[in-house]
Amino acid sequence: MTPAHRILERWTRYRRRFGGKPAPTHRPLLDDAELQRLALVTQQLPESLFSFQQHSSHALTGEHASIYRGRGFEFEEHRPYQPGDEPRLLNWRLYARSGALYTKVFMEERRPQVYLVVDRGPTMRFATRRQLKVTLAARIAVCYLQYARSLGLAVGGCVLNQESQWHAPAAGAQLTQGLLAQLIAPCTPLAFDAPHAHLHSILGHLAHRMPGGSFVLLLSDFAAFDAQLAAPLLQQLAARHTVRAQQILDPVEQRLPATGAYLIDTGDVAQELRIDARDHTQRQRYQELFQQRQWVLQACCKQAGVALRTCSTTDDISTCLEPGHGR
Repeated sequence: MTPAHRILERWTRYRRRFGGKPAPTHRPLLDDAELQRLALVTQQLPESLFSFQQHSSHALTGEHASIYRGRGFEFEEHRPYQPGDEPRLLNWRLYARSGALYTKVFMEERRPQVYLVVDRGPTMRFATRRQLKVTLAARIAVCYLQYARSLGLAVGGCVLNQESQWHAPAAGAQLTQGLLAQLIAPCTPLAFDAPHAHLHSILGHLAHRMPGGSFVLLLSDFAAFDAQLAAPLLQQLAARHTVRAQQILDPVEQRLPATGAYLIDTGDVAQELRIDARDHTQRQRYQELFQQRQWVLQACCKQAGVALRTCSTTDDISTCLEPGHGR
């Protein structure tokens, strides 16, 4: 494996230019003041954060159309009578005119669910500017959580740490407090060889945990994303739900600056990796590898019909929530 491959796949933290190894912190990623600021941000959004492209099949009534036809609020169509149909749904006037029995079909209205999937793996606990990638992911997820609360929607999620932590959908501030606590929990640095849950490993479980027509937000850097394994699962998920993927990157991951030599702790080798960023060939190769990885991710999302957005740790939270940002 070349040095360019190593730095692309196992970039963790600077020591020389950015002040040495960061000390672990046991404080939450966001404090109460930050949560209040994010609540104000969500209240001032010009457009809705949610776009339900698939019809909902949840059992609670609401303002979103269901994929199930039956008794509901809005008349849909007539269909020929089938044994077992309720007599009260028969259109007797149509029977008097045509002599054939027809049943009234209604489109039910349902209230969908919101599901937040947040990656907190080792590569997410990294940054060179402004904020950790996992901190920006937490800010985005909290905004979606607070916005869903304001609409009265049930919110659930899966937080990927060293293990997958699932939270059943619930409505209201008290019932979603556990999910919020997981989103903002402290994030100490992890070695790249540390065991952790991968995003593609839980995609198959997502489709069976939600009623059809729900909204799913995937927040990750997709560094360990196996597109070959995930592609069919992502297509299956997007066929029943509205899925949005938001990729969070650090500027150094997108383009290696020509600032000198770097000393990289990969976490799984005896020797530390030294990269000379003044070497134009290495920087160019690094850029090519990054673009190849991005093309694979973009093709996977496009094939599944998943909207993919990319944002940087240097972006403000309001910018990351803009509908057209990072597409």
